[in-house]
Amino acid sequence: MGTDSAVCSLRQKQRQERLELILQTAEQVFTEKGYRDTSMDEIATRVGIGTATIYSHFSSKEDLMVVAILERDFRRIVPPVEEICHATGSATEKLGKVFHLLINTDFFSRRVQVLYAMGNSPEAQRAMLARQDAMLESAQAFSAALTTIIEHGKADGEFQPDIATATMLKGFLGMLRAQSVTDQFLNRYASEPDELLHIYLQGIARRE
Repeated sequence: MGTDSAVCSLRQKQRQERLELILQTAEQVFTEKGYRDTSMDEIATRVGIGTATIYSHFSSKEDLMVVAILERDFRRIVPPVEEICHATGSATEKLGKVFHLLINTDFFSRRVQVLYAMGNSPEAQRAMLARQDAMLESAQAFSAALTTIIEHGKADGEFQPDIATATMLKGFLGMLRAQSVTDQFLNRYASEPDELLHIYLQGIARRE
């Protein structure tokens, strides 16, 4: 009985390690070659497994890309954002740190690239729908940390109390998306990130 349990546990561990290797390799290949030029066969070859093994974990290339890039990026970004949220410092300083973290890690620009590359294909829609619960959990934790920072800023007299917290949050995220889109597709209109951050913070700062 104990032996069977140990064997089962070992197999689960090996399966999890293989899954992580697939995701790491897929992220690497997608980053190198882009969505269209990446094949499941190449990912399998680099991992050293058969293509069928990848399909035992993921239903399509779109499904794999959603998990390897979008879902993993969200999981990775939440801990440092929460760390900034709970650290000492003013809310203004914390929003600045989160802003630069997201810019420097290409969090939004990678999401823009992935969504643009996959387009509105039925496969992409199905992949996003199938994984939305996993991403929603990370998205809620991410939004909760930012909401806490903004609420503290309002309570401490840094930010305007009459502007809804949700509006400030939407403005912050919208600014980051705009920066990513212009940098990605409209290089001639690309702006300095710090200028955008300054404009945003001036807009929400409490008036004397």
